[in-house]
Amino acid sequence: MPKRKKVSKDPQKTLDTFSEKRARGRPYKIRGSEVSGRSYNYHLIFSQTWEVLGEQLLRAKTEEDVLQAFEGTSYKNEFEHIASLVLAVLNDPAFPKRDKEARITFLADSLAARGVVTARTSRDICGKARAMERAKSPHRIVRKEFYVECSCGYKGPARDDACRKCGAEIPLSFDGLLTTRAF
Repeated sequence: MPKRKKVSKDPQKTLDTFSEKRARGRPYKIRGSEVSGRSYNYHLIFSQTWEVLGEQLLRAKTEEDVLQAFEGTSYKNEFEHIASLVLAVLNDPAFPKRDKEARITFLADSLAARGVVTARTSRDICGKARAMERAKSPHRIVRKEFYVECSCGYKGPARDDACRKCGAEIPLSFDGLLTTRAF
């Protein structure tokens, strides 16, 4: 009986070649969909609580003031880890001075990455996601049509996935079309 060949620890060709190469460009630190989703949630939170939180946050000078502003709400645990980031965003020179909605959007977009990337990058990610959402077409497919040749003799376009003459429905898969039925 022949001896078994020695199995190498690092084979030349691996079975899983997909995970070896990374994508082109700089690897991202956080997913854009995660940032834009969190921004949407923060926007809802701030929209609902701005009457209570707004003045306190705008007057905040320290992290303790920021935590004190969230003290009466159920969102204290959400924002206690990023209190320093909240304070930095509120003191940002680009922070809107007058418009309530602009302040809410700026704050929500800046905090969405939770400090993994800078507040400016977080706002850029959210802006790109909103631009992609606006670019989507508002139109939807209302009806799809097929050209059918039915056993009743009708040849022409179908209506509502059925023969216009006898109402025979088009099967969902081609398997139903290819098999012959025994009656």
